[in-house]
Order: sequence, then C-alpha cells, then structure tokens
Amino acid sequence: MKIRYLGVTSVLLLALMVSVCFGQAQDASTANTSQLANDTANASNVAVVDNSTHTSDRISSASVQGIWKISLGEKDIIAAISQSGESIFGQAKFEGDNPWNGAVAGSLSGNAISVSLAAVEAETLASTHISGTVEGDSMNGSFIRSDSSGKATRGEFTAMLISPDTSGYTPAVIHVVSTSSAETSQKIVEQNNATLPQPALPVSKSKFKDVTELARGIDPNILPRMADL
Repeated sequence: MKIRYLGVTSVLLLALMVSVCFGQAQDASTANTSQLANDTANASNVAVVDNSTHTSDRISSASVQGIWKISLGEKDIIAAISQSGESIFGQAKFEGDNPWNGAVAGSLSGNAISVSLAAVEAETLASTHISGTVEGDSMNGSFIRSDSSGKATRGEFTAMLISPDTSGYTPAVIHVVSTSSAETSQKIVEQNNATLPQPALPVSKSKFKDVTELARGIDPNILPRMADL
C-alpha cells in the first residue's frame, strides 16, 4: 500500500511540475508577442514621422516670394510674385515703349517653376509661358510667347530677385486717349480755325475800261464845244 501511495504521489507531483512549466512558457511567449507588436508599432510611427518630415522639406525647398526682374530675350519686365505652398500668383509690368500691365499664375514643385503671364500689349492679347529652376535669388530656363495676331517666339530667360517684399511694387503708368476726347479736341481745333480772320481775296479787274468812270471828275466847261450845224 505504501509503495502504491508513493507512486501515485510522485505522478501527481510530476504532473504539477509540468503544468507550472507549461504556464511559465506560455506567459513568456505572450510577453514576447506583445513586445514584438509594440516594437512594430513604434517603428511604423517613426517611419511616418520621417516621411512627413521629408515631404515638408521637399515642399519648402524653394521660395520665390518677392519682386523679380525677368529678362525675356531682349525685353526686361518686373514681376511681383506671391507664394502660397506650391501656388504662385502676382502681377507683372513692362515700362518701355508701349508699356503694359499683366497677371502671373503658376506653380512651384521643389526647385522647378512653371509660370504663365498674360497681358494686353499694344492692343494685342499676349501669353508667355516660363519654365525653369530656382537657385536661391536667381532663376533661369526657357520661355515661349504667343499673341492673338498669330505670332509666336521662344528663347531663354533669366531672373534676379530685387526685393523679398512685394509691397513696393507699383503698376506701370499707361496713358490712354479715349475716342470721345479725340473728337472733342478735333471740334475745338475746328472752332478755333473758324474764328480766325480770313485773308481778303484779291479783286480782279476787267481789261475793258468804263468810259463813264473815266469821265468822273472832269469839268464839262473845258471840253471843246461842237459847232452848230
């Protein structure tokens, strides 16, 4: 009986030890799984932060806010450019012969710029597209221009930043003479011409002499008298 009792006791102790060991192993496995999940989540968060940081750096890598002097071939224009993220907008002017004012709109991606300029030049609607790269306070690239008369030109452009503050920009002064003003001026000229004294026209005399006019002022008593017949 004692031998059988000892055998049963040994089996129970062995089973208890196995259960305890299995439970500890399972707890360790669960802990390892939880730690792995936490590590994975942390790595994902770090990657998201890094990506957002790189994206932000890429968007803000260049700035074109300010007043620029742009050379389009042989023509120099002044542009006041404002920037909001990747969007570009503003004004432009030409102050040479036949001055004009225009509008600017475009986009900036990294250091690559793409801008369109529209203006009425000498009663002709013209559009100029500029594309190039921004390098600090300068830009360079190419342009193509077309107008409503069917003409088109292309060439290289360069630009230099004059001031980062656009508040100092003023549009070009354009003198426009309206049709009504021109008509009024013409009427004034005609009225002035009408009031001026007209030169006297020379009086032409006939080649034939009037005897009656020649006889005026002659005393008839001195004329010889005819004898009575």
